[in-house]
Amino acid sequence: MNERFPKKISRRSFLSTSGKLALGATGIMAGSAGLFYYGQVTRKQKPQQERPGNIVELGQFSQLKAIKDVEKANYEGTIQDAWVTKAVNGFVYVRNDANGDLLIMSPACTHLGCSINPVPEAQRGGGKGLFFLCPCHAAEFDPSGNSVKGVLLGLDTYKPIISDNKVYIDILASIKGQLRKL
Repeated sequence: MNERFPKKISRRSFLSTSGKLALGATGIMAGSAGLFYYGQVTRKQKPQQERPGNIVELGQFSQLKAIKDVEKANYEGTIQDAWVTKAVNGFVYVRNDANGDLLIMSPACTHLGCSINPVPEAQRGGGKGLFFLCPCHAAEFDPSGNSVKGVLLGLDTYKPIISDNKVYIDILASIKGQLRKL
């Protein structure tokens, strides 16, 4: 009958063997985690930071600063919305304000979102300050994007981000236009 059953193990021997196995498994896990961490810390390459797609480049700061009137600046970017990444091509109007700061205006009318157009030189006179005209409902805006006629809100603007002599804007963070004084 002794041949069928394995040798009896004492409680002390069982606990000793179990403890050694637990310590060994813990050591292996801690060692592999330590090696992984050490590899991350000592890595020579730094991951290159890529600017988000909604931050788009408008051009060189020195070129935009030299603008005398209002100019159109084109941009290309990408917008990621959850699972969908969408390429975006657009434009903004750029000018220097009275203080010499860059004023970057959205081309979308604040009423229905139609693209506004600069008015031909012949129609600009008259002292009204007419510069932009909305083709959808004839709203008028001055060179600073303020509403002159037709809608109450002026054009939305963007805060310029200047880095490495380049001007960028966040196309998802427009600043709402000002109310027209009645």
